[in-house]
Amino acid sequence: MRHSVLFGSMGIVLAAALAACSGAGERGATATVTGPVTVQTIVAAKQGLPRMTQATGSIEPWARVSPGTKLMGRLEDVRVREGDRVRKGDVLARLEDADLRASVEQARAAVRMAEANLENAEAQHSRMANLQKRGSVTEKSFEDAVAAFRVAEAGLEQARANRVAAEVALSYAELRAPMDGWVVRKMAETGDMITPGTPLLVIEDLSRVKVTFHVPETDVVGLKEGSPAEVRVDVLAEVYEAAVDRVVPSGDPASRTFRVQLILDNADGELRSGMFARARFLRGERQVLAIPVDAIVRRGGLDGVFVVEDDMRARLRWLKLGRAEGEVVEVLSGLVAGTRLVARPPAELADGMAVEAR
Repeated sequence: MRHSVLFGSMGIVLAAALAACSGAGERGATATVTGPVTVQTIVAAKQGLPRMTQATGSIEPWARVSPGTKLMGRLEDVRVREGDRVRKGDVLARLEDADLRASVEQARAAVRMAEANLENAEAQHSRMANLQKRGSVTEKSFEDAVAAFRVAEAGLEQARANRVAAEVALSYAELRAPMDGWVVRKMAETGDMITPGTPLLVIEDLSRVKVTFHVPETDVVGLKEGSPAEVRVDVLAEVYEAAVDRVVPSGDPASRTFRVQLILDNADGELRSGMFARARFLRGERQVLAIPVDAIVRRGGLDGVFVVEDDMRARLRWLKLGRAEGEVVEVLSGLVAGTRLVARPPAELADGMAVEAR
């Protein structure tokens, strides 16, 4: 029993000593505060922030074509390589065309023959017309001369049409660029045997580009043609101002997304097909409680602000924040409109310190 009483007495004495030391420590901490900290304060208020939609997408060429030939034959020459710049009308490739040239010569010879036949028929018709006026020829002979003249005219027209057809067929032996652009793919080489309709190259027009995004159905509401947007291309570290070109009204039933397309000028050619892009679309404005980003205090992964209470002391209050827009950030919870808070908390400001507002 004596030991118990003794230990109990010692515990009481020890507890009293610790309490005294604790009180002295608190008094010492309070004594380090020499005076109120001067701060600048603001009043939290609701304000209009843009209602933005963000999406990712990829850059596509303004136009993409895959020219081929209407003929079957062997490639005599392919004049371009991948990466070449071409102009509309440039010869890209040529087929062996000896047989086509021969057909053109035959058609031209047929035209010359038809012209000679028509010249002869015309002379015969004129002669028979003069004789018919003098009554020196039968009606049947005159009619035969007229018919021969008309046949010769038709023969010349047909010969000329055959010549045009042969020349058109010969032109198909040359594959020409249908537009200005860049050769981005080559699928045939000199000596290859090709068939009608087989694409030989892929050409892309990159003077302008389309940027396609797939936007969720919850965010597509409010987007329409002409809605402002900005596009960021990460690899170029550039931001481009744009407007919505079209919103495809039919969505993907699997992903519940809608295709939104923007158009960007690309005169300098920096934008390339297939590049990754991010977009922010403006869908209107919303009223939210927002505060300056400079007022936020970040400690231990938490976000808060110093609220100035009526006793002119700063109290640290933790917040749940939403999306930041420029120099302000939305407050989702932890703060109400009309609350007075420190605008740019100084480094020495701590929870419970006295402050003097400017």
